[in-house]
Amino acid sequence: MNEEKVSPKVIWSIVAAAILGFSGILTETSMNVTFPELIQQFNQPMGTVQWLTTAYLLVVALMMLTSAHFNAILSKRQTYMIGLIAFVLGDVIAIVAQNFWLLLLGRLIMAVGTGFALPLVFNIIFTSVPMSQLGKYMGFGTLIISLAPALGPVYGGVVTYTLGWRAIFMIVLPVVIISLLIGWFNLDNQKPKSKNQFAYGQFALIGISLVSAILALGKLQSGKLTATIIILALVAIIAMAGFIKVANNAENKLVDISVFRSKAVVMALLIYATSQVINLAVNFAVPQYSQLTLGTTTMIAGLILMPGSLLGSIVNPIYGAMYDRLGANKPLTWGSLAFLAIMIIFSVMAPSIATIGLTVVYALFTVARNLTFSVAMTAGVAEVKPQQAGDINAIFNTVQQFVGAVGTTVAALFIQTTGTTKSAIATQTATGFSHLIVFSTVIVAISLIWLVIFMKNKTAK
Repeated sequence: MNEEKVSPKVIWSIVAAAILGFSGILTETSMNVTFPELIQQFNQPMGTVQWLTTAYLLVVALMMLTSAHFNAILSKRQTYMIGLIAFVLGDVIAIVAQNFWLLLLGRLIMAVGTGFALPLVFNIIFTSVPMSQLGKYMGFGTLIISLAPALGPVYGGVVTYTLGWRAIFMIVLPVVIISLLIGWFNLDNQKPKSKNQFAYGQFALIGISLVSAILALGKLQSGKLTATIIILALVAIIAMAGFIKVANNAENKLVDISVFRSKAVVMALLIYATSQVINLAVNFAVPQYSQLTLGTTTMIAGLILMPGSLLGSIVNPIYGAMYDRLGANKPLTWGSLAFLAIMIIFSVMAPSIATIGLTVVYALFTVARNLTFSVAMTAGVAEVKPQQAGDINAIFNTVQQFVGAVGTTVAALFIQTTGTTKSAIATQTATGFSHLIVFSTVIVAISLIWLVIFMKNKTAK
């Protein structure tokens, strides 16, 4: 490959994998606006229904941990096909589901497909694009994927309002077929020569840790620190400690955690995680507040998020080019300060914010947040050796999904309703929403510490 040129096959490969990842995120983000309806249809509380998002993100996170292994033993086309088959199978199950638990099963199988697709996008970029254009193509890949959260809420709202929630899964199938046609003819089918063995023990340990952590967090909805919560938290800590010890000493690693020896990588990951956990919490909370407090339809709830999500998608390539031109420091500083300023404004307005104000503030929130989010990952990748690109890709993508699950769970904890009348539910939702935004603002302020440490320790541009 010419040092400064990227072949059309590589570009179309990025597009194919990104469309499959897009489809996974589209269904995930579109489901948030359907929760009030699903609560009534399946007679399940918010704490249970939110697992359609939380469990989905958790499975995606776990599958992303395997991406470095599968990249080492499978061709890009093989990895893509496994993801596509799992996604389609889960999608069909979701379409025909007659109860909540079957719907959840379909979503979990779809998550396996998404977990294969998303790391593949960035693996293609890291292995096929010259470093001088890394920011540009990271922005390109992220643009396609980030259209999903832009379209997801309004897609879910409009489709649910007009055709019912099952149509969310029906309509996405032709999109996946288009992805298949592009991917089959462009994705590299050359199998790597590596005979890497899968690290089952390491996968089990980190899986137990992440699942236990989310379950412990979810149990906090009782409002009490119970023995179950303490036990789950201890299991999460012990399992993670075991994973770190085994991974450090093993010849065959699930992921190379030696990348964490770089303070700059750790801080970039913390900045990335902070922006993502708040993003998912707010994305979950806004449709609930819109419908339960403001009394809007699912369609209006989706439309509130659409302008901000579209703006966020449009600016991603711009942010990538900004990194290529300016390096990491200035974009991360500008983004972090803008993010904090918007969150402060959001906190002041949240207790009684109306539809138009919510739409405008959410748009500003997304534009500011995306700058820190997109640049943080690119900056983190730039700190490691080229041969560690697959590992750092797996780590960032896993953290993205896991903290997304955390964000959704935290939002559900804040937005708990015990009232039996619409007025009581509306008041409780508004109070919980306001408290969530204030809490998120504090987290954004703390993330400025990560930024300062990152800038002092980074070695790349």
